[in-house]
Order: sequence, then structure tokens, then C-alpha cells
Amino acid sequence: MPPVSDLEYDVLSTLQSKLEALEVYEAYLEDCEDAGNDECRELFEEIRDDDQRHAERLRSTLARLLGSQQPTR
Repeated sequence: MPPVSDLEYDVLSTLQSKLEALEVYEAYLEDCEDAGNDECRELFEEIRDDDQRHAERLRSTLARLLGSQQPTR
């Protein structure tokens, strides 16, 4: 049996992508501030907020998936 199921891997991989994106958005927001572009700043804030919400859901889902595993011997 593999250490994680395909579904667990999918959720974990997606969570990792979201977390990496959240770090990058901060740099994008600084670029928007430097350029004085409120439209782009608002867009990146909206995307960041959506990804933050998605990351929280993915983390909760992963915890449930991992918590429902039967211990292996």
C-alpha cells in the first residue's frame, strides 16, 4: 500500500501550490503599490483571498482524509 492515496496526494499537491502562490502574491502586491496601480492591487488581493480560503479548505480536508486512515501494521 502506498504511503498516501491518490486522492490524498491530489489534495496535498493542490495545497502546496496554493501555499506557494500565497507567498508570491505578496511580491505582486508590492509591485502594484510601487506602480500605483489600484486595479491590479485589488485583483491580486481578491485572488490572494480566494486562494487563502481554498488553502484553508484543503488543509481541513487533508486532515480529515489522513485522520480517517486505518493504522497500518
